[in-house]
Amino acid sequence: MLDGERSVAENVARFAPGATNNRVRARLARFLFRGARADQKAATLSGGERFRAALAALMLAEPAPQLLMLDEPTNNLDMASVRQLTTALESYEGALIVASHDMPFLESIGITRWLLLDGELRETAPEAVG
Repeated sequence: MLDGERSVAENVARFAPGATNNRVRARLARFLFRGARADQKAATLSGGERFRAALAALMLAEPAPQLLMLDEPTNNLDMASVRQLTTALESYEGALIVASHDMPFLESIGITRWLLLDGELRETAPEAVG
């Protein structure tokens, strides 16, 4: 999704052609890319940073995606990045499908239906089921 030869800011701006530079940088700041970090080439980012940059691009995209499918989104993130991800997903207005073992994260973003590997659909968190 990210062009490694472009900066983080340039990558995000590609998905939101109507957004001003200030709006792009404000969005990036919410994902911990401030100042020179927003000008860093995408190819130099770690796995967690690439995920954050891609998510920032999706959250500013025009038109915004109506569905996000995330597979273990907290795996390569430090605690500050997990908090930023949680904040971003709390403001996301589309549907989410999330595969994760991180129960506190799932609960914090308001996941209300659980499909467990045994194929059972539950309306409550798995540990709350007796």
